[in-house]
Amino acid sequence: MKKLLLIFLIVMSISACSVLKDDEETKTNLAAPSEKIILAIGDSITAGYNLKLEDSYPKQLEKKLAENNYNYKVINAGVSGDTSENLLERIDLYLSEDDLPEIALIVIGGNDGLRGMSLDELEGNIKEIVTKLKKKNIKVVIGGMKIPANLGFNYSRNFSKLFKKIAKDEGVFLIDFFLEGVASIRELNLSDRIHPNEKGYKIISDNVYEYLIDNDIIND
Repeated sequence: MKKLLLIFLIVMSISACSVLKDDEETKTNLAAPSEKIILAIGDSITAGYNLKLEDSYPKQLEKKLAENNYNYKVINAGVSGDTSENLLERIDLYLSEDDLPEIALIVIGGNDGLRGMSLDELEGNIKEIVTKLKKKNIKVVIGGMKIPANLGFNYSRNFSKLFKKIAKDEGVFLIDFFLEGVASIRELNLSDRIHPNEKGYKIISDNVYEYLIDNDIIND
């Protein structure tokens, strides 16, 4: 009988220790800082056309942030071929989740421009996207784009100016030219000379990182 009682006490003691340990682990997990989210949305420039996901600028940016002790997950929500209308149609998919992004990086409009889309329509679509993000208290960064002058010099010039106008009207951040230091440089782009390669995206991700830091957009 005494032997059974001793065994019972030992088992109860082990169980109590286990519960205390589990409780401590729970407290530790609760105390850990939550991972913040950056949503990268756009077309093939965001998606990383013909490259591995880890070579795209969003994933290279995520790596850069981690290396500098910033706890952010960067979601690549780029879709190759997307126009501003396509992005507007799907933006709500990213705003219905419990974990809303803290920051949204928008790089869209290149396909609109190459198709000669009305700039008024492009402006309206991007502004509507920005409005939806701002209503969720998400910090918005627009990546400015440029297009060749094959659709006419005036159209190309006005296209480039449009992003600055939108950013000013909506009171959001603007990276003047998202492909700065990469566009038209052969060794930094794929053979199509339109889409960046891994090296090109490294430069882009570094540029975006510096912009986020310099403008106090990301938090510790």
